[in-house]
Amino acid sequence: MPPLLRGSYRRVVLALARRAVLGAGPRWSAGGSGCARDSPFGAEELRGEPDRFGGVSVRLGRLDALDRLDPVAFQRALQAAVQKWRSEGRVAVWLHVPILQSRFIAPAASLGFCFHHAESDSSMLSLWLGDGPSRLPGYATHQVGVAGAVFDENTRKILVVQDRNKLKNMWKFPGGLSEPGEDIGDTAVREVFEETGIKSEFRSLLSIRQQHTHPGAFGKSDMYIICRLKPYSFTINLCQHECLKCEWMNLSDLVKTKNTTPITSRVARLLLYGYKEGFDKIDLTMEELPAVYTGLFYKLYHKKLPDNYKSMTGMD
Repeated sequence: MPPLLRGSYRRVVLALARRAVLGAGPRWSAGGSGCARDSPFGAEELRGEPDRFGGVSVRLGRLDALDRLDPVAFQRALQAAVQKWRSEGRVAVWLHVPILQSRFIAPAASLGFCFHHAESDSSMLSLWLGDGPSRLPGYATHQVGVAGAVFDENTRKILVVQDRNKLKNMWKFPGGLSEPGEDIGDTAVREVFEETGIKSEFRSLLSIRQQHTHPGAFGKSDMYIICRLKPYSFTINLCQHECLKCEWMNLSDLVKTKNTTPITSRVARLLLYGYKEGFDKIDLTMEELPAVYTGLFYKLYHKKLPDNYKSMTGMD
């Protein structure tokens, strides 16, 4: 998930944008001895899209007149538009700014807009117009990492790796960050294949670790999920860029070794318990269910629910 703009970078962007404002004089149209000025850009041209929460969204990339617009004129038009939206009872303004139109960030900031989040090619600014403190939701606060515990029940061996770029080369499960829109199980299967060349299938979710102010997540929170996978190939093709070592290790050896991370050691013990007592004791299985939003679905992970309980209507 993309990191938010942080303080120092935000100040740099604002400084560059202010410089653009100060350096930009009025723009004149070519042609004609009188050098007539372009027709003024007004609030009516900042067309906003109302949302169901009482806000309005403005996408600068969709405005036809931006080629002839300087930051000073934009500030006047935005100020008039904000006054109009406030009089209409709008509670918030969302301003979507493509990176090549960043000269409009400083004028918006002077009117009270703040950074909400940024993507690789754009930023989103917001302005709260309602009463009291802003009630706008924050942007994504977590990154999601997923690892695959590939366990072969026939040989009782588990696939483990040592990362190349770690200060300590300890045994762990292969994994990495989930891509936007990618299911947890798909991330585990993909990362295992990319790092080790092993093909596998998602079986269950085993554990979730939540850690705040994570150094590897730009100080944001980190969710680290470990999935149980079933292998369908066994010949290792190690990714030299990411991994120093990779091997099939006996599960009992992974439980006993001290050369591993605390979470890997705990999950190894969890797998050993599931192998001996039944994986239904440890597995969180997945079921796809329809969301309340038409046409959308979600994945629900929980201990297996007997079929007769899925259709129960009461306590009898």
